[in-house]
Amino acid sequence: MGIPLNLDNPQTLDEKINFMSFYTDTSLWSELADKVKVRDYIIKNGFPEILNELYGVYESPEEINFESLPEKFVLKTNNGSATNIFVRDKRYLNITSAKKKLNNWLKVDYGYKTATPHYSRIKPLILAEKYLVEGGDYNKSLTDYKIYCFNGKPMYIFVFSDRIANTHEYSKMIYDTNWEPHPEFINKGLTIAEIKQKPKSLDKMLIIAEKLSKPFPFVRVDFYEIDDNPVFSELTFTPGHNSAASATFLRTMGDLVDLSNINVKDV
Repeated sequence: MGIPLNLDNPQTLDEKINFMSFYTDTSLWSELADKVKVRDYIIKNGFPEILNELYGVYESPEEINFESLPEKFVLKTNNGSATNIFVRDKRYLNITSAKKKLNNWLKVDYGYKTATPHYSRIKPLILAEKYLVEGGDYNKSLTDYKIYCFNGKPMYIFVFSDRIANTHEYSKMIYDTNWEPHPEFINKGLTIAEIKQKPKSLDKMLIIAEKLSKPFPFVRVDFYEIDDNPVFSELTFTPGHNSAASATFLRTMGDLVDLSNINVKDV
């Protein structure tokens, strides 16, 4: 983002996230950022109903039995971002091309690439999941509800819509937990979305996010809403989407991260 990090006296959200990333034990981050292992955490906390249907987990593309998969599905890696293959009709899937993409993605050390070392400890795998559709429209990207939680308390919801597949190009809006929009919190010059209607499952999302985030000074809990019900997406401890927030708002969120009780490791 072109801004030096003050890790001696971190103040902004990005500075505090990076401080925790490099100076604390993030082994649990690795476990819960893993899109396979995190499912156990969701079940352990009592929310199995929010998990998307899982068709299979594979160590390599060669293990995938495409014949056994339904007509529509999504392939993704468990340890990265924007590594998805959306299959609406597998009769038209170029399996050779899909396998090549997946093999290339599995070779990428996402943690090294993005300076987020907890991702480097995740064993690369492939997931096949149910193809989620919002409002029955296959031409519409899913709306992301990304709930920023501080010391177990949901505070802000970053809503990304109109996403171009496998990119970070989307419209943005930030809401508080009362669904009041705050376009002033967004970086100037970015694409700001129109005000959206409050999702019907927002209250349930907030309850779930509070429980899942309780052990952590900060974590982002991500959902979709399908047929008026929340569907879990992922837990993110080092969100790159902070670039959507203004510098002032990054400081505001930084003030919400309490580092007083964390254990700093020797480096």
